[in-house]
Amino acid sequence: MTDTPHDVRIREADFDDADDQATVRRLVEAFADVSKVELTATVRDTVAPFLGRNAAFVLLAETIDGDRRRPIGMLIAQRIIASFRACERVNIHDLYIAAEHRGRGLGRRMLDACADRGRALGCCDLTLEVTGDNTVARGLYRSYGFDLPEGEVPEGAVLYGKCPIDRVGSPPDGGG
Repeated sequence: MTDTPHDVRIREADFDDADDQATVRRLVEAFADVSKVELTATVRDTVAPFLGRNAAFVLLAETIDGDRRRPIGMLIAQRIIASFRACERVNIHDLYIAAEHRGRGLGRRMLDACADRGRALGCCDLTLEVTGDNTVARGLYRSYGFDLPEGEVPEGAVLYGKCPIDRVGSPPDGGG
C-alpha cells in the first residue's frame, strides 16, 4: 500500500525519549547518505543529543499503522535573530524526506508545521539555505513563499531564502 500525506503524522521530536533519539540519528544518517556526506562514528553517536541541546526543535514525519510508526522525514530548525525587525526567525537548517515519499505534499506539510511552531514561538520569518542545483527543493520553497531566484544560478551556489511567517504558503510575486 502506498502512503498518502494523510497517513502521515508530523510531531516534534522528544529528545528525552530514546526511540526519538534513535529515529533522529537514522534520519540524519539517511540525509547524509543522499547528500554524499560521510559521518564519523563520533557524529553518529552524538548527533541526536547535540540536536536535542542545540536545535530550537526537530519535527518528525512518520507513517502510522496501528501502534507502529515508521519515520519518513525530519525538519531541523534553529532560532536566529532578525536585528532589523527586532524579532526572531526560524531557520530551517535541514529538511529531509525519504525518496519514496517525495512528491506527495509532505514537504509543504512539514513547512506548515514549522511555520505553526514558529508562530507559537513568536517568530517573524522563516529562513533557509538551499543549493542552487537542488531545483526540486527550490521550486517547493518558491511556491511556499520564499524569495529564491528562478532559473539558472552559478554552479556551486548556495541560496538564502526568507519568507515572512504571515505570508507562508504564498509565492513572493503572487504567481506560481
